[in-house]
Amino acid sequence: MEAVTERAVTYLPAVMPDLFSRVGRATARIFGCWHVKMSRPFSRGNETYRTCVACGARRRFDLEKWEMVGSFYYSERNFGLYARAR
Repeated sequence: MEAVTERAVTYLPAVMPDLFSRVGRATARIFGCWHVKMSRPFSRGNETYRTCVACGARRRFDLEKWEMVGSFYYSERNFGLYARAR
């Protein structure tokens, strides 16, 4: 009986990261990305934005108030690549 318990205990840590990643992906599919991890502000031309590290969504950034403004959006370039792939 102890051998079975020891085998289960040593096998469990190897399975847990895979299980958590699967649960995380399933949750993201159901509820969408929450945009928790955001990049630092980037400026390109006259636009300043921050990007979600997980999904690539962007949100405008106001340098004077030092805060994000408006809603999330995806760059037109990403939409163009998606449209060509279809």
